[in-house]
Amino acid sequence: MLQILSPWYQDRGTPQFADGEDVDLRTADTSRGIDARATLSSTSSATFTLTPPTGKPLTTGVYRLVGQQSIDTIPTLQINGADVFGEFDIIDLASDPADGRITRFDAVAPGIGEFRFGEDAPGSVVLGARNLVFQKAYVGARRTSQVETVHNTGSAPVTLGKPTVTGPEATSFAASGSTCGTTLAAGATCAFSVDFKPKASGPASASLHVPIGGTSQRVALTGSAFSGKTAITSSGKDSVDKGKTTTETSTSSAMSVRESAQAWFFSAQDLGGKGEIIGVRLQSPGLKSFPRGTRATTTGGPYKIVTTVRGLGCDTTGTMTVKQFLLDPVTGLPDTVDMSFTQYCFDKLAQRGSLQWQARPDVAAPGAPTAVRVSATSTSVQWKPSPSSDAVRTVARLVQGDGTGATPQSGVPLDVTGTSATLPTVPTGQRYTVAVFAVDAAGNVSSAGTAGFGTTPVTVMTPSSPTITGIEPGPGSVTVSFSPPASDGGLPITGYEVSTGSFTATGSESPITLTGLPRNNYQVRVNAVNAAGKGLASASSASFWPEG
Repeated sequence: MLQILSPWYQDRGTPQFADGEDVDLRTADTSRGIDARATLSSTSSATFTLTPPTGKPLTTGVYRLVGQQSIDTIPTLQINGADVFGEFDIIDLASDPADGRITRFDAVAPGIGEFRFGEDAPGSVVLGARNLVFQKAYVGARRTSQVETVHNTGSAPVTLGKPTVTGPEATSFAASGSTCGTTLAAGATCAFSVDFKPKASGPASASLHVPIGGTSQRVALTGSAFSGKTAITSSGKDSVDKGKTTTETSTSSAMSVRESAQAWFFSAQDLGGKGEIIGVRLQSPGLKSFPRGTRATTTGGPYKIVTTVRGLGCDTTGTMTVKQFLLDPVTGLPDTVDMSFTQYCFDKLAQRGSLQWQARPDVAAPGAPTAVRVSATSTSVQWKPSPSSDAVRTVARLVQGDGTGATPQSGVPLDVTGTSATLPTVPTGQRYTVAVFAVDAAGNVSSAGTAGFGTTPVTVMTPSSPTITGIEPGPGSVTVSFSPPASDGGLPITGYEVSTGSFTATGSESPITLTGLPRNNYQVRVNAVNAAGKGLASASSASFWPEG
């Protein structure tokens, strides 16, 4: 069973759901990753392609995807052929230790959707997503939505009840727009929206309960809200502003910040999809935080500002005054900004503006909870509260793996009661981490207090690359000597393959002779093979000609 649901925010929650025979799982192993193709309808399809880091197996964990340039260090993910950026959680992965074949998988991209297989019993009622994680939103902004599907894969109809939301931030979430009746026929699918509109700054979590038959299935809901004030203003009689004042806030526009071409771009987009209303581009030496105080801005100096209003802007000189400028330690993007500036375009008229991004008096995170400990039976977790007097609540998350990079949106939420939480039943043979965060009234979040439990699973993959140590051309042949790879991938090496691309020979050890080569210019490579498949190729040899 496999689900792809609501892959793109731009689709405004359009469900993309498929399972069973509608999904072609072409690849699923720890060496090559996952390649799936889903048939959504006679005219629509979806793809999911997850590639491990070069030379490393695919494992559970919290990853921050940054596109194809990251392929040597972290996984890369494409959905419907487009790179996915931002946090990506592999919250469950089980593989066969004999060959690395992935037997169970579950992963979530915030604001995009969930992808899983091997976890649902045949003939059951399947929810398209069991973990809905929303993109970070603004308090007071309009709601964002994802679509939950309910699919009866059984042979008999089932009764359905009304979905309800419970939990500490239940009022920030709601279920709406249901196409589900009181009965779902065999083989049928219905859907409803799950909406997120945060009521307070900081992380939010709740549980969605869907009554099905005589039981209730739970969907974990996770969201987060920006803190402080976010706004961009620009005014003046210059050629950009034309005597008008433009003010956009997080409640009137879709606000975003991104990094590109060694600059930060702050943007306020029209909610109706008509494009950018106002934007600010900032540059500093090495994209480091702007120092507090007043300094000059120039077109060729270390600090640059370009303000654009409805597509019009120009490089300028002027001054800026910075009250706050802090970078997010995880993403490296500006996290807290409060600055004003005066710029002069070619018409020498002043353009005055301001930029606030989560600007707030309190930017100090509370102290983290301490002494996090999991019970001997792995059924509960306890901790000591944050030492900070302004900490008002606690967020606990269950993250598979060692917890590196875990955030209050990672993994799945735990229901917190005081200084403890109950742990769900989890599969054996896996490693887990409980990450506990303190949140203050301003929405600032502490670092994580953590505790691990369980056993790190055995993960195997194909071998690393051999090293060619010599080549000896012969009559229509070449003999290649090589040393074994540094890693066998956790499985015995069963043989080697020597290839020029068009001609191939195999053997159990070095050297291997490749025959039948016409006179031509060649290079060879060597791959080691184990039960998981053919490993990484060696570096190419120098060019050679077979003897005549």
